[in-house]
Amino acid sequence: MPIMYHKACTQHVAVLVFPFASHPGTLLHFIRIISAMAPDVKFSFLSLAKSNSSLFTESNSKGFENIKPYNVWDGLPRGYAFSGNPLEPIDLFLKVAPGSFKKGIEEAEAEIGQKVGCLISDAFLWFAGEMAEEMQVPWVPLWTSGQRSLLAHVGTDVIREKVGASGDKDQTLDFLPGFSAFHASDLPEGVAFENSESPIAVMVHKMGQKLPQATAVAINSFQDIDLEVVFELKKRFHKFLHVGPFSLTPTAPIHDEHGCLEWLDKHKRASVAYVSFGSIAKLAPHELAALAEALEEGRFPFIWSFRGNEKDFPEGFVERTNQMDLEK
Repeated sequence: MPIMYHKACTQHVAVLVFPFASHPGTLLHFIRIISAMAPDVKFSFLSLAKSNSSLFTESNSKGFENIKPYNVWDGLPRGYAFSGNPLEPIDLFLKVAPGSFKKGIEEAEAEIGQKVGCLISDAFLWFAGEMAEEMQVPWVPLWTSGQRSLLAHVGTDVIREKVGASGDKDQTLDFLPGFSAFHASDLPEGVAFENSESPIAVMVHKMGQKLPQATAVAINSFQDIDLEVVFELKKRFHKFLHVGPFSLTPTAPIHDEHGCLEWLDKHKRASVAYVSFGSIAKLAPHELAALAEALEEGRFPFIWSFRGNEKDFPEGFVERTNQMDLEK
């Protein structure tokens, strides 16, 4: 069904946030760029209270008065105690998210006095497409990562069909443009080999099915980085918008307890590798050891945002790299 909307309705845009890891900050950066070009448009930024409070401080909100945060429910039951599983809060949030966002939109519309005329969302929130259809407004999801992972998620059903029930991890992916040198085992978790117990795998599978219906898909990248994959994605989407890469400048205050900024100032003349796997992903022991060995043998400056136990590193790795003259 074609989406119909009145031009006047676009004076109010609802922004639906996936409120985990770096996603809120990236989406807010995107919205700030748009809001600066459309100062008469009101942007209602819907996320969790904890996330909003860290992003919308008095010091960093000046100049963006047309963006207002609204808090939505996190889905955590009363008396909830964190189990230690980082996927659990995500699962609980996703179960209530459609209803929570609808309630948040109603609150924003009542306060601003204007109906929402467009939905912008994190691409993870596939159900935002269904909400947009129901509201008869455009839906523009933002994919915060790169082109190649996006094509893998959009092509999940074809990949699973080609790889087959046997799940051959060594099978090449020459049937997918730009992936002829890759194997099934190289794909993001849950793409070739379904993991129905993972809320992330279920979410990105539904996302891949829904994104081709979006009014436009925006991506935090630039076109020339992967032309073959970009060409394929342009065929799959109504509009494919490269809006990045965004600056790494944070939107929230910096708490540099480890002195990383001071250390970086000493390496202005050298390239520095930054290693991070976010708050969810975790390397297998042999992968962790291989990465550590490669960094040490490379003898170039690096910062590793590591959330595990230092005992998992190869013996003596921290001491040797701390003492290493990495600028030579």
